[in-house]
Amino acid sequence: MSDDTAARPPLGRVGLGQASRALARAQALPRPRAQPHGGFPWSDPIRIFRLLLLAGLIVYAIAFTARAYVRKYFVFVPDYTRWMATGGASFFRNRPTHVFLVFTDHFEPDYDTSIVENWAKRYRALASRHRDSAGRPPQHTWFYPGEQTTEPILRALAGLTGDGFGEVELHYHHQYDTEASLREKLVSSIEDFQQFGFLKTVDGKTQFAFIHGNSGLDNSNGPYMCGVDSEIRLLRELGCFGDFTFPSLFEDSQPVLVNSIYAVRDDDRPKSYERRLPLTALRDGSADLMLFEGPLIFSPTLNARQLFLHLDDGDVHASEHATPARADSWIRANVHVAERPDWVFVKLFSHGASSPEDAEACLGDDFDATLSYLEREYNDGAKYVLHYITAREAYNLARAAAEGARGEPQQYQNAYIKPYLAGSPAISVRPPS
Repeated sequence: MSDDTAARPPLGRVGLGQASRALARAQALPRPRAQPHGGFPWSDPIRIFRLLLLAGLIVYAIAFTARAYVRKYFVFVPDYTRWMATGGASFFRNRPTHVFLVFTDHFEPDYDTSIVENWAKRYRALASRHRDSAGRPPQHTWFYPGEQTTEPILRALAGLTGDGFGEVELHYHHQYDTEASLREKLVSSIEDFQQFGFLKTVDGKTQFAFIHGNSGLDNSNGPYMCGVDSEIRLLRELGCFGDFTFPSLFEDSQPVLVNSIYAVRDDDRPKSYERRLPLTALRDGSADLMLFEGPLIFSPTLNARQLFLHLDDGDVHASEHATPARADSWIRANVHVAERPDWVFVKLFSHGASSPEDAEACLGDDFDATLSYLEREYNDGAKYVLHYITAREAYNLARAAAEGARGEPQQYQNAYIKPYLAGSPAISVRPPS
C-alpha cells in the first residue's frame, strides 16, 4: 500500500458528509411560488384584460376580413382609405354649403298600372308637404325600364313630370347582347319614351341619363347581365350624358373609386369606368359620359351582426328606411366636385315600385320625417341651403362646378342639358362663362 492511499479517509464517510451539506444548502434556498395551470397570471387583472382585448381584436379582424371578402369590400376599400384622408366634409366660414338631394328610382312596377297610379297618388301627397330653399317640392327621377314599356304607366309618369314632381330617365336590363342587338333595343325604347316627351329636350335633342339593370354597366358583371364591352360609347352615341348606376355593393361592377363624380371613356374592355377622367373632358369630347356616384360610407352601429360597422350606400328600401341618422351620413360622405367643395350631392336610389314594402320606404312616414329633418337641419340659409333636383340637373350642376361656376347654383341647373318636353319650364340655360 502506498503512503497516499493510506492517508485518504474512508470513501463512504466523505460521500455522506458532502451530501448532507449539499442538502442543507438546498433547503436553505427560497422556493419558487407555484403557478396554477401552467403559470398563467390569474392574479394580474390588467394583463388578463390586455390578453382578452388582443384576442377580441384578432377575432374581429378575422371576422371583418371574411365579411369584406364575401361582400367584395376589397374592390373599393383602398380608395375609401384615400377618401377618409382627403374627402371629409369641409367647413366654410364665409358661405353656406349647398346640399343637393337627387333621388334616382329604379322604378319597376312589372307592367302593373294600378301600382303606379296608387304610387303617384301617395307621392303627390308626400311632395305637397315639403319644399326646399327655393320653394320647390322634392324631385323624383324615375328610371323606368325600357324593356317594360307600357303606355298607361308612361302616361301616369308624364302626369307627374308635367306637375313638376320630377323627370323620367332610361333604365335597361339586358343580357348576352352584342353592340348591334343592344343598339336596336335601346333605339326602340327611346322612341317609345319620346312619344310622352321623355328623353327629348326642349331644343329637340335626344338626351338622357341611364341606370343599368342589375348594375352591369359595360359588361362589368359579365355577359349574363350585359355582354357589350363598348356599352359606354354606344350610350353616348345614342344621346346619354351620364350614368347613375353606382354604387353597387357586393358586386364586381362596384367602381374602385368611391364618393366621386368623374368622366369616363370607353376602352372596348369591360368596366371601362375604372379609369377616372376630369369632368372638363366632357367639354372637348375626350370623355363619353359622366359617372355620378352616390354616398358610400361606414358608420358605427350597435348591431353586432354588422360587426358594429354599418355600410350605407344610399339605398332606401324595405329593410332599411331613411332616417335622420342616415341623412347625416349621406351628407358626411361629402360627394362633390373639387372646384366647388361647398356643393355637396346626395344621390339616393331605390326600387320604389318593386313591392309594397319598398313603396312604403319611399312614400311612408320614415321618408316623410327624413325630408322634414333635412329641411330643418340643412336649410337654415346660413350654414346650409337645401335643393331638391333631378338627375339631369345634377349633371348640369356638377359639370358647371368643374368648369368654373360662380354664384348661386340655380342658374346652372339647365346649363348644358335642357329640360325635357315632358318637364317643367327651364330655370336657366346659361353655362358658366
